[in-house]
Amino acid sequence: MARRKARRDSGPSDEAIRTARTITYYEACLDSEVPHAVARELWAHDMTKPFTAGTHVSETDARLLEERALLGAAPL
Repeated sequence: MARRKARRDSGPSDEAIRTARTITYYEACLDSEVPHAVARELWAHDMTKPFTAGTHVSETDARLLEERALLGAAPL
């Protein structure tokens, strides 16, 4: 029991963050009008790493996507 509580207090697991980033990608790209180039760049992104700015993704958009993913991965 103490081990689970310690793990929960340390933050979300890498797997939870990766899954949250994938869900955030789908929410951002498939549920709204996002240019194909942006969706393609986000899809090519390594979901094990934080979202970053690129050719078609602005710094602001990348930061907002990462914040949304981290909120989604937060333990209950």
